Order: sequence, then structure tokens, then C-alpha cells
Amino acid sequence: MRALLAELPDGYFVEEAPRGVLAVHADVARQLHELGYGPESDGDVRRSDVVGRAPLFECELGGARYLVRRFRHGGLLRRLTGRRFLDAERPFRELCLSDSLLRLGIPTPRVVAARARSAGFGWQLEVITPRLEGTIDLGTWLGRLRRDEAPATSRSTVLEAFGDLVRRMHLHGLLHADLQPNNVLVDESGLAASGVPRLHVLDLDRSAFAEISSRERRAQLVRLYRHVARTEAKHGACLTRADFARFLRGYDPERSRWKADWRGVREHHGRRRLWHGLGRVIERLLADPRDESRHRILVPADPSAKGGGRL
Repeated sequence: MRALLAELPDGYFVEEAPRGVLAVHADVARQLHELGYGPESDGDVRRSDVVGRAPLFECELGGARYLVRRFRHGGLLRRLTGRRFLDAERPFRELCLSDSLLRLGIPTPRVVAARARSAGFGWQLEVITPRLEGTIDLGTWLGRLRRDEAPATSRSTVLEAFGDLVRRMHLHGLLHADLQPNNVLVDESGLAASGVPRLHVLDLDRSAFAEISSRERRAQLVRLYRHVARTEAKHGACLTRADFARFLRGYDPERSRWKADWRGVREHHGRRRLWHGLGRVIERLLADPRDESRHRILVPADPSAKGGGRL
């Protein structure tokens, strides 16, 4: 881990304690210390009304709100290991990756602090990022679209902007480990405007820069399509072929490979659908019905929303 910590971006420094390691940006270091947050202590960190795959926490630093995301295994592995991880470097790699994306002009919340805390067998990991006010994730937006609650003018611009975001990530060699609408935020102010809405990519854990082959690039598109198709099957159809074409127009503005990509995605999805469906059935049978990680909400709950689910 020391080699990675020695290569942190400018502005960060490391605090070490017998049972924890904290990397923190100088802009928030004093406020975190006053809050009581350190390599081994949480201080005044409280439960947030924003949750993701698992509940999120938050704190206030310098008058602004920040989210604390505690890493948790997904799928069946969470039943065995809970919040313990063997790889203590993961939050620090995410910190470095967020800094690299911002330097490339790809919007993402900056990781201002990353921590690995010893938990007996393994580590408990977390990162702290600014809370992006006035945004919703694309899963929420698609749910509104399904319920006819989203501005009709946003349909084309958001989907094309989403395609462009994925294009730029692939252009710079980023393989996102969990590419799906819930991991992309859109500024609500841009949904009703005539300009291009601003999107932010989230949850960079296990993502990495690499030499992306055509096969890997298309595999990411397959996974994204599979997530959307699964939600469509569960909550009802929302997107049309024209909508997928809008996404591909943003992903392939030169219009040189979108037909091959679309054909490959559909064929691959059809071949693997049975196996993925079987895996979901097994996971549901073994899941704890009280497990909050089954619910994915990236904005405060809207009590007026009815039906329709989210992507």
C-alpha cells in the first residue's frame, strides 16, 4: 500500500494509526479533524437521506455536505464477508482515479478522503465525496420518464449525453466496473433547458484505465443493455429503439460502428439471458429480505412518486 500512498495526487496527505490509514485533501483536513473523523474514528458522521447499494452517511464540512460511502460486497459474497475486504488499497485507487478523470474533463465527484480501517480479518473501506445538490441519477430520471413525469424535451438530449459520456470514458481507456444508469448523475437544471445536460459518473471502485479492446468495449455496452432490459422487464417498457439509437448517436457520433455495436449487443444479450436469469433467481433465494442493499435510491425518497420503479 505504501507505494500507492506515495503516488497520491498533489494536495493529499496521509494520516496513519495502528488500526487505520486515512488519505485526505488539505482543503477539508482541518474540518474533518474538528469533526472527529480520523484513521480510526468516525466522529460526527450521520446517516444520510441519500442511499446507494447500501446506506450512505454524510457530514458537513465548511458549510457544505459530503457523502461517506462505506464499501460493501454485492451479490452472494455480502452474506459471508459483510463490509470486510482483503484489499485495503481500493479506496485509495478510487481517489487517484477520480482525480485522473477530473483532469481529463470527465465530471465525477472528487474523492476528498479515503480510508482503510482494520476490522480483525480484513479491512473496512470508505471514501468521502461532495454531495452534488440538484442532481438525480439516470435510474430515477428513467423512472420518471416511464411515469410521464420527465420533460419530453429531455429524452433525446439526456440519452445522447449519456452515450457521449460513455464514449469519452472508453476513448480515454476507462473500464467502469459497474456501468449502469444508477451510477450516473444528471443536473436537474439541465433537464428542462435546451442545452446539453451535465452528467457525472459515480462509483469508480474497481474501475481502471486499460488498453480497451473492441471486445471489452462491447462487453460494457452489453452489461449496460442487460441492466436496462432487466428493469424494463420488471417495471414495464420505457425506452424505444429510437431511444437506443439516441444513446448510440452520442456514443458513435461518426456513425461508423453503431450498427455493428447494436447487433452485437442484442445477439450477446440473447445468448446469455438464460444464465443471468438463473443467477438472479439463486441470489433472490439466498438473499435476506431485510437487506437494504437490494434497494437502489440515489436521491432523497419522493413520497409523491407512484409505481414505475427505477433503473
